Amino acid sequence: MAKVKEKKMKNTNRPTVKEYVKERVKDIPLSIMMGLYVAFCLASVIYFICIGQYRDIPIAIGFMACAFVFYFAEYTLNVRVPYGYTVLFLLFVLFCFLGASYNFYGKIPVLDDILHAAWGVVFGIMGIVIIKALIGAPKTAKGVLACVLFGVGFAMLMSIAWEIYEFSGDSLLHTMDMQQDKLVTHFHSFFLHDPYDNLHTVEINGITKTIIEYGDGQTLVLDGYLDLGLYDTMYDIIFCFVTTAVFSIVLAIDWCKGKYLYRFLIPALVGEKYDKHGNMIEDGATAAETASGAEIAAAAEAEVQPVDGEEVTQEN
Repeated sequence: MAKVKEKKMKNTNRPTVKEYVKERVKDIPLSIMMGLYVAFCLASVIYFICIGQYRDIPIAIGFMACAFVFYFAEYTLNVRVPYGYTVLFLLFVLFCFLGASYNFYGKIPVLDDILHAAWGVVFGIMGIVIIKALIGAPKTAKGVLACVLFGVGFAMLMSIAWEIYEFSGDSLLHTMDMQQDKLVTHFHSFFLHDPYDNLHTVEINGITKTIIEYGDGQTLVLDGYLDLGLYDTMYDIIFCFVTTAVFSIVLAIDWCKGKYLYRFLIPALVGEKYDKHGNMIEDGATAAETASGAEIAAAAEAEVQPVDGEEVTQEN
């Protein structure tokens, strides 16, 4: 009895690295945006060398690497990022760079709060893309809810990880102050209550002056009480949570109403396509499996040959 050897099915949805590079290079708008961003970072490296601002050279190189991370993540997750999210991502990392190396945080005091608010959207979408790559594009309301909740959780996880990084940097490197201090005029504390019992607080209001005395007798006068980064940390986390929560609710509503925002911002799996009404019209993975199955069946039929006049049966 002759046996038919089945050929291993290849994933026709995932291109080779060479095919992917050729495809993305041909995307002119994407290539222009990435080229301008990389050129600015490279010019910044040269500028910092010329003026002797060596601290920011590795920062510029790190931000320049974000463009290559973008392509690496896109290929690894087998997705295609729409222009809407590409612009949002590049603006986000660009202003983070400008704030860190060009003192935009000092020139625009609210920039840090704006970026932490945008953090909730940028990383929320990253979370949605990751879960889509793992379980596939959502096709039901439950699937969308799972993606949205994962996106919120991922954004908050990244926000907390960033605050840990800032605290660690400020603690270990005395030349840094990423958790920016703030002058406050009131606080309440268990510590100041006598006796200390963890039940009663002493509230201090209307603080107009704090005097810091150094060991050598010198003093420093502050117009209030100095908070060492707690307000900054909590505001950053709150801004991130509020924006990612609101964005997730809006995205879930949009998914039910036509997927306009969803298609504009959320990267799609290769083969994931929608018509103008937001209905999925093609599932690339299913189509590939169906086509491959037909090819295997045709190959099996062609390879089965009679042996010595005996009838041959095909084994699966």
